[in-house]
Amino acid sequence: MPAKVRAMDWSVLQVIHRLGAIPQHRLAEQIGRQRSTINGAVQRLVASGWLSRVGQTGSGRGRPAILLAVNRSSGCFAGVDIAAHQLHAAVVAADGTLLAHTSARLGDNRSPAGVTDQVDLHLRGVLSRAGFAVGNLLGLWAGVNGAVDSRGVVVTCASLGWHNEPFRDELHGRYGCDVLVQGASATMNAAAEALLGAGRDANSLVYYHAGRGISARFVQRGQPLAGATQRAGEIGHVVVAPGLARCPCGNNGCLEAVASGPAIVAAIRRLPRRRLPDTVRKTLTVTAEDGAAPIVQAAFRHRVRRRRDPLNALLTEVTGYLAMGAAMAVAAYDPQVLVLGGYLFEDNPALRREIQDALRRMVLDWDNRNLRVVAGEVLTQDRAVGGAAEVCQRFWANPRGVLMPG
Repeated sequence: MPAKVRAMDWSVLQVIHRLGAIPQHRLAEQIGRQRSTINGAVQRLVASGWLSRVGQTGSGRGRPAILLAVNRSSGCFAGVDIAAHQLHAAVVAADGTLLAHTSARLGDNRSPAGVTDQVDLHLRGVLSRAGFAVGNLLGLWAGVNGAVDSRGVVVTCASLGWHNEPFRDELHGRYGCDVLVQGASATMNAAAEALLGAGRDANSLVYYHAGRGISARFVQRGQPLAGATQRAGEIGHVVVAPGLARCPCGNNGCLEAVASGPAIVAAIRRLPRRRLPDTVRKTLTVTAEDGAAPIVQAAFRHRVRRRRDPLNALLTEVTGYLAMGAAMAVAAYDPQVLVLGGYLFEDNPALRREIQDALRRMVLDWDNRNLRVVAGEVLTQDRAVGGAAEVCQRFWANPRGVLMPG
């Protein structure tokens, strides 16, 4: 663990982390403090290993400026995703660089102790590949395919047979760093896109995910908005079509119940088969781990824009609902960047264009917002990478363990 840091020094470090390599003289402009104060903070941060000098800028007249960056070796963050049959792990350096990502088979021992031992073995291996050890961990994320409460207790996980397991406490006791445990419904990609992907140059970002579920996560200046009960952004359970399809949450007409991948597939299966394109009919007979994705992607790819075509009518209706969700997210958070992710948007530029066109009609004062609507860049199903990015972002927003008291 690196040395503890003064609060003033940390504000300097946060700016450098957010902006990347930067000349020292620009820090005073960014922070609004005297150069002597900034120079003292930089000296302490370099001496303690938090900052490193990574080169210089300027090739014309005058003295070149030394570039400062977060020292990649000062620590790391890890994400471990415990899937039904596999363990996935990823390591992100302190500066936000993705260093390693591996997968391994999950063993037959699914008890809490057995899984924790497997996580430990796999985690140490991926850390070693990235050039770190367990003692270098600044934060750890762990995901399970089940329900997890705000204390990191796995309330239930059918694939592991767990009930009321205090998983966060177990991992914190073993590794000593901050630990975040989340369940299957969490979407990590907002932090991953802000740190590694389409929003890495933006101060504010909404990641709008449409796949098996629908959600909209917000990141402001590197800090993910989780909310009082870790549910911020669950717009998939806002009712947009009262009285229509029943949602597992108990309501009728939730956005997720009418526009998610499984909802679209269920609606396609109710259409007359003879009216569907051949390629869509063929996908309906294919069984896959997530059978919704290929069916939905084929439907949008072979969408026939005819007034009386039932598939076109269905997808037009779905697009309208998805646009409503995006509009809610933009109106609520007013981001600089809206990232469209999830398998509904993957390889689907036509749908992304339709969403953007609809937003122009739906969102107040659209032309003055300067909002960029972009496709996601981070692998949408890579929860280990997303989880490592999530704890990295949370650490930089609230570094409880490394700030000096007072």
